[in-house]
Amino acid sequence: MAPTQRGRATYHHGDLPAALVQATLEIVDEVGVRGFSVAEAARRTCVSPGAPYRHFADRDALLAAAALEVSRRLRAIYVETVAEVESAQERLATVAGSFVRAAARYRGGLDILFAPGLRATHRELQDSSREFVGLLLPSAFEVIAPDKGAEAAVALLDALHALARGYVAQLLEGKFGDPDEVVENIAARATQAARALVAGYGLPSGPGGEEGPAR
Repeated sequence: MAPTQRGRATYHHGDLPAALVQATLEIVDEVGVRGFSVAEAARRTCVSPGAPYRHFADRDALLAAAALEVSRRLRAIYVETVAEVESAQERLATVAGSFVRAAARYRGGLDILFAPGLRATHRELQDSSREFVGLLLPSAFEVIAPDKGAEAAVALLDALHALARGYVAQLLEGKFGDPDEVVENIAARATQAARALVAGYGLPSGPGGEEGPAR
């Protein structure tokens, strides 16, 4: 792939922001979020160092745009995976596998998505997170025990997110082997672990309001 030629062609067609976002994802794949620079993104899209600032206020704004793109891609993976899934439990469990597949496909993209500070200062990322949670909440309410409320549903989603990120971190660290080779196996393992977690949140409460023992 020749990023310079692609970048120049994209720019002349008026898609410089999209080209810069793609360059950002590629750079972060190679050097991480800390090593990313707007100047390198400009070089790869074959524009002047100042050109990106006509579209993005600063480095964080470009990173936030890349994070938003990763969020969209993650959501697309999830929606495609659950298109024919009827069970609320399985729709929720599938979240973990979707995160693993997205991590293997986009690598550094998830680092951008979870980069400290970006979400707090960029409304569009907050909105994207709320939309994804809104996609999952109906299933969470179907799963939790009838005597539990909205807090339990949110806690379930938080727990699923933590579980998924744990598998993602270990995948990208190479704990399981080459991510490209093991991704489907690890996605299946993450999904299985998520099934157990979801099942636990569906248990009825025991005496005194405490959760009953796991079956």
